[in-house]
Amino acid sequence: MNKNPGLLLIVSLLAIIILAASFNMDLGGNAPIHLPAGVNPDNVLYVCPVGGDNVWTQFSTALHAVGKYAYLMFAFIILVLFFSWGWALYQNLLKDKFSADVYKNPWDLTKVVFWMVVVFFVLFKTPDYFRTVEVRGHGAHWTLCENTSPGAKLVRPSSVKLP
Repeated sequence: MNKNPGLLLIVSLLAIIILAASFNMDLGGNAPIHLPAGVNPDNVLYVCPVGGDNVWTQFSTALHAVGKYAYLMFAFIILVLFFSWGWALYQNLLKDKFSADVYKNPWDLTKVVFWMVVVFFVLFKTPDYFRTVEVRGHGAHWTLCENTSPGAKLVRPSSVKLP
């Protein structure tokens, strides 16, 4: 049984707030773009300019300056992780019996590395990264958005491609 259910609630609420802010979700909403007469709503997409004023986008861009070093650090840590698992296996093979105690440190290191990778992935890849598209005829990158998003423009699906 969880001794502190409030902590789970707070963490869940913070995650919801961060996701809502990252995807520019809003409870009130804006006025939707009205389609011209005769346009099939299934044949249009809405795109918005990639916004640099988002805190998460700016933070992710700043992290990309040290991205190469972060990847090198992760490569080194993964090598250490492989050697620690190999050393634990070697110790069990030498003794010719199974001892679960030698796997405690490699398992703890594996859990730490997993969560480090998850956190860095979330910090490096902003929500705009996953919904970025190129619109033929426009030089800038755009993001797919809703018709109620501020700055949304109407485009044909055939003019949109993934970068």
